[in-house]
Amino acid sequence: MIDFIKEYNLENIRKKLTILYFLNVTDIIFTLALLRTGLFKEMNIFMVNVVKDPFISIIIKIIFPAVLLYLIFKKIRTMDYEELRAANIGLLISLTAYSLVNLSHIIWVAMLPVLLHKF
Repeated sequence: MIDFIKEYNLENIRKKLTILYFLNVTDIIFTLALLRTGLFKEMNIFMVNVVKDPFISIIIKIIFPAVLLYLIFKKIRTMDYEELRAANIGLLISLTAYSLVNLSHIIWVAMLPVLLHKF
């Protein structure tokens, strides 16, 4: 696992981009599901209005990032060693942030039975 984090060869970068995309998709799924309970609100100021329409949410959080990550991967294939290192650092920061967001969602989902019982 440590090697996967430290290494920034093209294959590892591709895997990290795939994981980032998966975390992004699970973020919107969790967000929309939690919002439907009426007990939660969107905390991301850029997404507050977007999540009001699930169709727009899917375009913004699933389709657009897929295209963007594909273009990023194409660009990364032409990068030199130092640029790949910088890209890896950016990816690790993004992966950490999205992992924490998803962990937060999982905790809220686990707490739903208690919260719904109170209301």
